[in-house]
Amino acid sequence: MTTLLRFLFSAIGLLVACSVVPGLGHGTFLDLLIVAVILGALNATLGTFLKLIAIVPMACSFGCFSLVINGLIFWLAGGLSSKLGLNFTVSGFWAGVFGALVSSVVASILGAIFIPKDRQRPQGPPPPIKIIN
Repeated sequence: MTTLLRFLFSAIGLLVACSVVPGLGHGTFLDLLIVAVILGALNATLGTFLKLIAIVPMACSFGCFSLVINGLIFWLAGGLSSKLGLNFTVSGFWAGVFGALVSSVVASILGAIFIPKDRQRPQGPPPPIKIIN
């Protein structure tokens, strides 16, 4: 259930990014849900691989180079989604960088508000075990 909520929040983040960032275009909300799944798959595979390759520039820039990688993945998702017939467009690299930034911030805020954190066990000694004869 949490995964479905995260995809929904990502689609809402894409909707906000398309309305705020110039150079981004979108069709229906269903298109944005599919693009959210595509972005999740690209980030899990290609994004992880690129961040592993670019570990030195990321370390030298204190992680700011990950914005470049996220922008490239966002731009690639725009191109891939237009090839699949979805109405989601990213006009260039900078639109991808700012679109990725805005959509991730919106999705993170929605996730922090609506997805409850796992409850942790109260700290202290474990309760005693009672043996019944």
